[in-house]
Amino acid sequence: MVSSSASFLVPFLLVLLSSIIAPSLAIPASDINNLCSGSRDATFCLSFLKSDPRFASAADLAGVAQVAVEIGSAKATDTLNFVKEMAKKSTERRPREIYLTCSENYDNAVSSFADAKAYMSSKDFAGAGYAVSAVLDDADTCNEETEGADPSLPQRNQNVESICSLILYINTKL
Repeated sequence: MVSSSASFLVPFLLVLLSSIIAPSLAIPASDINNLCSGSRDATFCLSFLKSDPRFASAADLAGVAQVAVEIGSAKATDTLNFVKEMAKKSTERRPREIYLTCSENYDNAVSSFADAKAYMSSKDFAGAGYAVSAVLDDADTCNEETEGADPSLPQRNQNVESICSLILYINTKL
C-alpha cells in the first residue's frame, strides 16, 4: 500500500516542481519592456513579442531571437508564396514584373532565414546578423517599386522589414 501512495506522489511532486521552476526560466516582462523601449519601434516590438507564446517561454534573449527568426522565416515564406501566386495570376506586364522580381528577392530571403536559423542554433550571432541583414535588403528591394501591385505587398514587406530590424536589434544585445 505504501508503494502505491509513493508511486502516485512522485509524479505529482515532479509536476508541481516543474510548474514552479519552469516559469522562472522565462524572461521577465520587465526585461521585455526594457528591451522594447530601446528598440526603433517600441510599439511594434511589444506587440510582436506578445504575439506568440513561444516568446514568453524563451529562457534568454538568444531564445527570443531564435523565435523571431522562425516567425520572420514563416512571414518571408508566406510572402514568397503570395508573390509567386500573384505572378501566375497577373495578366498585365508591369505587375507581373514586380511579382517576379519580388519572388527572386523572397527566394533569397527564405534562404537567408534558413542560414540565420543555423547560425542561431550554433550561437554564431554575427553570422545570424549578417543573414538577417540580407533578408532586410531583399524585402527592401521588393518594396522599392510596388506601384501597380496588390496593395497588401508593401505591408507584407514592411512586416518582414520590421521583424528583421527587431532581430538585428536583439542581436546587438547578445
